[in-house]
This record gives sequence, structure tokens and C-alpha cells, in this order.
Amino acid sequence: MFSQEGSSLQYKNYVHDIYFDNIHMELSLWDTAGQEEFDRLRALSYDNTEAIMLCYSVDSPESLENIEYKWITEIADHCPAAKIVLVALKCDLREEIDEKDDSNTSTEATPMMSPEASTNPTTATTTTSSGFDASRIVSYAQGLEMAKKIGALRYLECSAKRNRGVKEAFTEAARVALTVGSQDHKKSCVIM
Repeated sequence: MFSQEGSSLQYKNYVHDIYFDNIHMELSLWDTAGQEEFDRLRALSYDNTEAIMLCYSVDSPESLENIEYKWITEIADHCPAAKIVLVALKCDLREEIDEKDDSNTSTEATPMMSPEASTNPTTATTTTSSGFDASRIVSYAQGLEMAKKIGALRYLECSAKRNRGVKEAFTEAARVALTVGSQDHKKSCVIM
């Protein structure tokens, strides 16, 4: 579900039924807060975790950096056998940049988002109608590079706002979780 308002999410658990390869599965999803004060509580939720969906927002390069420096370290400490799925969120923001670029027909010297700007934040500073700095957008290539670096089995991108790739992200996480214990023929799995 997409909401324009920010979330004060602390710690939530969802159970979601899906059909995967004609098998009914119950996914147990733990949406955990990243704040330091929840570190010990969050550690308790790692038991029996087959797969972890690490998510970052494309408008927050810091959230991508946290994948490597905070989350991978924590996962290695608490559930090193868990398989990783890296998911980029808010990918519609990249499309908004493209739409803005397409509609900008002025000959004025207006900063535009270019391929170089996605890797060099000082190249341009463009603010979109949503109010985010387009030069800070994490590119697909940067996300894919991080996925390889952390050993993620899948790299996916989605947009809840445009309802693109959300279902696929959970399906792929379930697929990854099942490959971990396929010999057990599990009909449920825990995904963080």
C-alpha cells in the first residue's frame, strides 16, 4: 500500500498468503525499524529466517550505504545462512526525473539529470515537483553493483506508488527462501 505520508514505523509483522508454483505458502514478513534503539529487539526476530529482503530508497543514497555497513554486518552476526534479496524502492522517482527532462523545452541553462549525475552528485542539482534532489537518485547500476557486492541472490526494483514490481519482489523472495530449504518441502517461510 502506498502512502504519501511518512511512516512512524517501529516494528511490524505481517502474514501473507501467496501461491507459488501452485503451492500455497504463508509468508511471515517482519518489517523492522533500523533505529539503533531497536537493535536488540530486532535481533530476536532473526530465528528461522530463510531469506531477508534488504530495501533501500532510490532517493536516499544513505539507505543504500546502510545495506553494506549496517545490515550485512548484522545479518552475518545473527543469521549468516539467510539468503539476501536487495530491493530498490520508489523507482517511480527516476521516471519523474525523465518526465521532467522531457517536458523541459526551455533554452535556459537548467541543470538536467544525466548519466554522469547519477554517479557524481556534484554534476547537477535538480529539484523535482516532489521536492527531492534528483542528483541524489541512486541509479539502477549502483543498486546492481551493491547487490553483487553483498552477494544478493536477486536485485529487484519496485514502486508502490505505481504498483510496479511489488508482487514480484515478494514472489522472488519466496523463491529464494524455498531454494534454501527445498529438500524440506516447506510450505511456509520467514522473510525479513
